[in-house]
Amino acid sequence: MRKRRKGKLESVGKILQGVYPAPNQLEAAKAFGWWSRSVPPRILEHARPVTLSHGVLIVHVSSSVWADQLHYLGEDLLQQLRKHVPHSGIKKLRFKVGPLPDIPKRARVTPPAPEPVRLASLPEELGRALSRIHDDDLRRTITEAATTSLARTRKKD
Repeated sequence: MRKRRKGKLESVGKILQGVYPAPNQLEAAKAFGWWSRSVPPRILEHARPVTLSHGVLIVHVSSSVWADQLHYLGEDLLQQLRKHVPHSGIKKLRFKVGPLPDIPKRARVTPPAPEPVRLASLPEELGRALSRIHDDDLRRTITEAATTSLARTRKKD
């Protein structure tokens, strides 16, 4: 059995720089990530970045109509990109019709729902107000919402 070599911890950024041979590729990955997380879903459906070269981010779009529409939004998108990926060196966005790369899938983590509070522990005022509601479904929905909300409030305390 071989002994493990002890080493120091390295930052993820430093490791990624070793994976990407050129420094601008790391910045391109950051810009692409920002795009997929930040643009509205409707735009993401029709426009995705493909290349960053010499300060120009090439964005493929699904049609010339989308290219025209995004051309008008280009300055706002460019400002947001520069704000969130300041070291990318992006000077210009260029929209051109072309194949759209796949959107990276992200695991969605949904927090567990809090345990509902027992009905008997609801505030007395709320119990009286609920008793005046004649629609059973509406009363049940409000009760569930109130108990869930109270459970969250009590969990924080």
